[in-house]
Amino acid sequence: MSVMMAGKGCVAFGDCNTEGFRTLEGPVWAQHVASALKLELENCGHTMSTTRELLEYAREFPPSAYPFVFIQYGLVDSWHTFRGAPYVLYYPDSPRRKLARKLVKKLKKWARHLKLQKRLGAVEVVPLDEYIENIRVVLRSAPESQFVLVATAPNLDISRNPGIQQYNEALSTLASEEHNATCVDAWDDLWGQAEACLMEDGTHLTSRGHRLIADRVLDALRSETSR
Repeated sequence: MSVMMAGKGCVAFGDCNTEGFRTLEGPVWAQHVASALKLELENCGHTMSTTRELLEYAREFPPSAYPFVFIQYGLVDSWHTFRGAPYVLYYPDSPRRKLARKLVKKLKKWARHLKLQKRLGAVEVVPLDEYIENIRVVLRSAPESQFVLVATAPNLDISRNPGIQQYNEALSTLASEEHNATCVDAWDDLWGQAEACLMEDGTHLTSRGHRLIADRVLDALRSETSR
């Protein structure tokens, strides 16, 4: 669906849990929501992506063209890497960027072997301040659109959860500051049913996890419209 046709649709920006993992059976959470709203969905989910890719997607698919906009990032943004690590965008992609990412992947493998995180210091892939500012820019680009900011799901690798929760808390604060945004955080529900809601890799949502998040998003939208 082109942007010009999207006036009655909705758009979802996010990472692997918006795109949907390859073994997922059934729709992703954003598709559940779009179907319930009887809207067409433009799914801009992209595995391994961050709010840096969000800015690129938002240029090609302007949020102002959609009445409902869903944003779900934080999994990769909050991931720790070594200070000074290079970052290569996943979108828009090109042969040169694909090659660059392969080289960066080899560099990071070498860095883990040399324990560069300890030597140089560990930092988030996208620092928290940048993460929030990237989303804020997109929110303010479409003041008439209704945004739902979807918090990142917990991870079965519990060492990652404090960082994820920090980003989720900042996301909630951002939503409270902007007139056209609401935050949906299904952390407690997902963690309470972790074995059913998360795949064995500990990161990707199962069909039940997607359904649960969709239900929370729909609840939030109903609450907004009833005010």
